[in-house]
Amino acid sequence: MKRIIIIVISIALTAFALITIINFYPNKVKLNAQGIKYRLGTELVESEKLVQVQIEGKLHKSFSGERKFEGIINIEGEEIPVPLDQRRLNILFSDDGWGAIVYPVFKYRQDNGAIESVHHFQYGTIVINNDLTKATIFVTDKSDLEEGNGSGWNSESGQMITVPAKRRTEGIQISNEVAEKFLSGITLK
Repeated sequence: MKRIIIIVISIALTAFALITIINFYPNKVKLNAQGIKYRLGTELVESEKLVQVQIEGKLHKSFSGERKFEGIINIEGEEIPVPLDQRRLNILFSDDGWGAIVYPVFKYRQDNGAIESVHHFQYGTIVINNDLTKATIFVTDKSDLEEGNGSGWNSESGQMITVPAKRRTEGIQISNEVAEKFLSGITLK
């Protein structure tokens, strides 16, 4: 009888260990696909443009369900005023599924290499689906931030990048799908 109990406990512990490793081992993210950059609303429909999007890194999950992405996001044609050696991102995802794309930018002293100053460049907000095959980025409108209008993005005319997508309608559909929780009842158009 003791032998059966030991075998059952061993099988249960092995299964628990395998489930833990499978669920909490960092997932590799390698999404390299054509996406579309567009504005929401009906006034700026012609502003859509195809872009190549590369998202590479690792997605970590904790026992509490918290997700964290470590890696790079490159978007064809986007000028990001951050030195290439400082473009590695650490994005912590909220319970609603969104994470801020914020680059810390360090300025170093010429004489001794010490950090002189730090500022942050906020590119936008990303939502990526659970199987890491679809993503949408709510691009921060720099002019809104510079004018002191707050958030830098709005659901009526905000700028979006969605991958994989070839047309604006497809991009909006994917955005509504992957960001449903984040949008809290708002439907993008």
